[in-house]
Amino acid sequence: MITLLLWAGISAGLAGGLCGILGVLQQRLRITTAVFAVAHGALAGAAASLLLRTDPLITALPAAALVALLMGPLTDLLNLPADLVALTLFSTSNAIAFLCIALSPGIPIFGAEVTAVLWGSVLAATPGYTVLLSALLATTVLALSTTWPHLLPILFDRHLAEAEGLNTRRYVYGIIAGSGVVIVLSLRLVGAFLVFGLLYIPAALAIRTTQRLNHTLLMSAATGGVSGVIGLLLSLVTDLPVGACIVLTATLLLITGTITHGIASRTRVVYS
Repeated sequence: MITLLLWAGISAGLAGGLCGILGVLQQRLRITTAVFAVAHGALAGAAASLLLRTDPLITALPAAALVALLMGPLTDLLNLPADLVALTLFSTSNAIAFLCIALSPGIPIFGAEVTAVLWGSVLAATPGYTVLLSALLATTVLALSTTWPHLLPILFDRHLAEAEGLNTRRYVYGIIAGSGVVIVLSLRLVGAFLVFGLLYIPAALAIRTTQRLNHTLLMSAATGGVSGVIGLLLSLVTDLPVGACIVLTATLLLITGTITHGIASRTRVVYS
């Protein structure tokens, strides 16, 4: 039990940190709708694993990649706004997910396997899973460090960066692809319906309370990591779904941080 708790705590912290970083990047680039569609592609893939009786990672990752790859060509082919295409793929992925769940032989609609996909499970936190998250975090930090001089102007103003000759597409597509991988791995612990809370609530707090972009990334990562660990412990104590506890912890941190920041700001104004 202690070993499971240790691995689960580390995994929750790593998943929260990764989601916090990518949530800020997505918001700055205004690609949250695209990532939303990719996440539900991952959900469809994870649901297909119930039908095929295989590991969710085997089906979720290709499904998320397929949705990410389809968005650009479909936008050009149909001559529609990218957000509309993304929401169409989102709806289609949801329909496929629910069909796979309904057709899965011998699995009740509210059975343990289904709820693990939708709401997450502490049992997902194995040593191998933790190592995988650690490698992904290291890769993400390395990628950001090496591309930061080119990525920074894109994050401030993508259109201006394009006007200056920067190829912004590869960076945007890279962040979408990286987000897909993080979502696929995180949904095992947090669940497909709640992983967005871990992506965007820490980012909301960081953007609300910090100005410099590097500080925003660090704060969002820290908030996500703390939310993951505390939410996991709360889940174990209360025997409630781990994903819900993590997201509610992040929401509480957002409320507390926003109030504290507001009080501090008013205090500075009074004494300045």
